[in-house]
Amino acid sequence: MARATAAGAPTGVALAVTTCHRRLDGYGTRPRHSPEPGVLEIPTGGLGRAVECEVSPFGPAPGPPSDAGAAGCGIELLVQAMSGLMAVNGRDEGRPARIGLEVASVAAGILATQGVLAALVGAARGSAARTVRTSLLQAALLACSHYIARATGDEDPTPARAEPAPGPPFRSLDGCWFEIETLDPDVWRSFWQRLGAPDDALGRAWTRFRPRYFAGSCTLPPGLHEATTRHSLAELSAVADSLGVSLCPLRGYDAVVADLGGWLGTPGIAPLDPGRSGPPTPAPAGNGSPLTGTLPLEGLQVVEATNRMQGPLAGLLLRMLGATVIKVEPPGGDIGRMVPPMAGDTGAFFLCFNRGKQPLECDLSTPSGRADLLELLGGADVFLHNWRPGRDRNWSLGPGDLAPHNPSLIYARASGWGARPELDHLLGMDFPVQAFAGLGYGLTPPDEPPRTSRLTLTDFMGALVTCEGILAALYARLGDGLGRQVEASLLAGGMTLQAHVLDGLTTGREAGRCGGRPVWGPLDQPIETADGALVVGAGDGGLARLAAACGLEHTADLEHRVAERIGTGTAAGWHARLDRAGVPCAVVRTELAALSRDPALRGLLEPLGAGCCTAASPWTVGT
Repeated sequence: MARATAAGAPTGVALAVTTCHRRLDGYGTRPRHSPEPGVLEIPTGGLGRAVECEVSPFGPAPGPPSDAGAAGCGIELLVQAMSGLMAVNGRDEGRPARIGLEVASVAAGILATQGVLAALVGAARGSAARTVRTSLLQAALLACSHYIARATGDEDPTPARAEPAPGPPFRSLDGCWFEIETLDPDVWRSFWQRLGAPDDALGRAWTRFRPRYFAGSCTLPPGLHEATTRHSLAELSAVADSLGVSLCPLRGYDAVVADLGGWLGTPGIAPLDPGRSGPPTPAPAGNGSPLTGTLPLEGLQVVEATNRMQGPLAGLLLRMLGATVIKVEPPGGDIGRMVPPMAGDTGAFFLCFNRGKQPLECDLSTPSGRADLLELLGGADVFLHNWRPGRDRNWSLGPGDLAPHNPSLIYARASGWGARPELDHLLGMDFPVQAFAGLGYGLTPPDEPPRTSRLTLTDFMGALVTCEGILAALYARLGDGLGRQVEASLLAGGMTLQAHVLDGLTTGREAGRCGGRPVWGPLDQPIETADGALVVGAGDGGLARLAAACGLEHTADLEHRVAERIGTGTAAGWHARLDRAGVPCAVVRTELAALSRDPALRGLLEPLGAGCCTAASPWTVGT
């Protein structure tokens, strides 16, 4: 059997284990709850000793005290503060801000799912790996990894907040919020000129809009926001359509539920060649290679032709689990290698998601280059790409083209919209997908306008879903030796992130939310002090202890009084005082460049070179 253990009782870990259980159940692993709280058991047939996956709040890092006082969303709150996620999420507002969706808890559940699937695949191949551990803090650091790399790279180019108005989303005359996307500066300028925005704002606006995916920041001149409020959404959409700008309204949960129902965001997995007949073909040599190490995917070969974040991060996770990853790059190498800030002589963002891979330059625009790739794929276990829709068919490198050459291949496509071809006219990039998936509402409380996060949440979750789909396909291949097609997307990542929210909406059993939106009290958000912000993981069970540490009697407005009392001191002072009292708390990390010097994160970050660092592997694998 395989076991997923929740170390401790906080809801954050419980949500991670629940997420893991539901997704493994969807892949036919038949998980069941053990009498031991927080444990999942998955029968493994004749694979020998059990595989165990443990989810904890902080992993190998020394975290705050974790007891009943950290119930509710306390652990999620703490790890968002400790990892830098709050700092990036609130960067445009100039203060740390909590993420309204439980990104660390859900991501830890996906990492646990990946660990179990990888261990099962490894066990069938003779791997000695039998334990996989991950945590909410490691998941949060992974979500923040490229921002950490950017902050610690040579001459971090993240702009300071210099404009009085925020960036996207924008608001129309009829009160609708929306995101826009274009990769063409001339189209960008034409769009705003058509709306009557002042010309003198457009140049500097583009220089802030274009790098927002990497910078985690986008502040824009007020004239752009004023321009959109003079036009209805229908008028704005017409202008966008005429210019090829992708415009996507922030959809509410009513529309999302009506459109997508109870979909959990799992990737689509289908046979590589449904029409093939005859006896199964054994998987490639890597499937049966003798294993000597402790990583479960050792001996498997992944060929990756991707860029940006979703595909490269999925490939990196497979590499961290032991696979050999060959990264196909254009002649001269991936342009990302030279995009600053630098870690030595290579771009920090590129290294963050591509370190440890074997580069292979190949001109896929030529028949000879595609023939070379086809030959390489003949002996591979996995092919992962994120080409635009139709390119694989135009290049004769689609699933049907590759099946005759390698019937055991796992063919994975990482896309923006997945199996929604009617949306392919829109750029399948993070912020439009956030808007379409309803994240703008799930991220913000009811008393605030809906707002997408500047964090690349669907890119991150889309990468996790892509890696999970590949591992699930490798697990399914164990039974018949046949390849599979995997369709994963940013949209699937966005739906995965809020599957528990949609559950609450559709069943009428919401907890801590109203209409899918988070409902927070004064202790559920960062508390501003004289020298920074502090978060406390008190929850209902620990409120009395917190009040006693603050020298307060219990009253109806106790939470407000506690927040006010903490606000009169310093974050460092209150952290020391509450820590002595056994109250879980954390100073909100706002300087990402200083994370590598934080004793609480020692061992959870990995150097990239020249002082640059990023999140290390989110798993600890052992025998």
